[in-house]
Amino acid sequence: MLPLGLGLTLATTLLPAAQDLSDPATLAIRILAGLVISALTIAVVALLVRYVDRKRLRDAGLTNIRTGWRLAIWGAVVWTVPAALTFGVLALVGAPLTVTVPLPDLAGTVVLLLLAVLLAEAIPEEALFRGYITTVLGALTRGWGVIIVQAVLFTLFAGLLRQNWNPVDLSLFLAMGVGFGYLRMITGSVWMPIGFHAAFQTGSQLILSHDAVDFAGDTGAAMLALGVIPFTVAAILVSSTGIPRIVNPGGRAPR
Repeated sequence: MLPLGLGLTLATTLLPAAQDLSDPATLAIRILAGLVISALTIAVVALLVRYVDRKRLRDAGLTNIRTGWRLAIWGAVVWTVPAALTFGVLALVGAPLTVTVPLPDLAGTVVLLLLAVLLAEAIPEEALFRGYITTVLGALTRGWGVIIVQAVLFTLFAGLLRQNWNPVDLSLFLAMGVGFGYLRMITGSVWMPIGFHAAFQTGSQLILSHDAVDFAGDTGAAMLALGVIPFTVAAILVSSTGIPRIVNPGGRAPR
């Protein structure tokens, strides 16, 4: 966990505080920092897997990107569809989402924010926690034991990094760790968690932190649409139907 923690801490410390989080220059800096963090984390994980554990990268869930990209997109879709439908229902009951900038500006912000989240958060965190750490824990326990322990480590890592031990915030990270860990267990790959993680964090940051979109509801309603319902739908979907063969040919069945 040291390279990821060090990279994120340095990025937070060295990068200037931005007045406008949607500013393209700010997002470009986040993307560049994310490239370094992802490269460093994956390099350390690869060295540990290959030369310490004497295993293949696929054994740690780092499956080939030529097939993994389908899982990543599927993970993003599994989050996006129920989240969008929930916001649609909230709009009908008087809590709409309102775009406050021209559509080209919104599209640019979403693309840059997605890349920043993908490189600085989703890829390195999933490669580490749902990849290497999950694999190491597999030698000590199985199934839900692995999911719970890596989720607790993920939560402690977030608390240390943010120096924030608010129980509400920690419960969110714990739920995220359990959800991402379950997707990793079902698929045997980090790619679906990466896609789901990237979509979830992009949507959450866009709606809660950026001025490009305004939500008329309160934080509880936002988290219902951003977190509770998409995570619940994802768990039910992959538990009952698994992963479509067109997405993951020859993939693992639910267990």
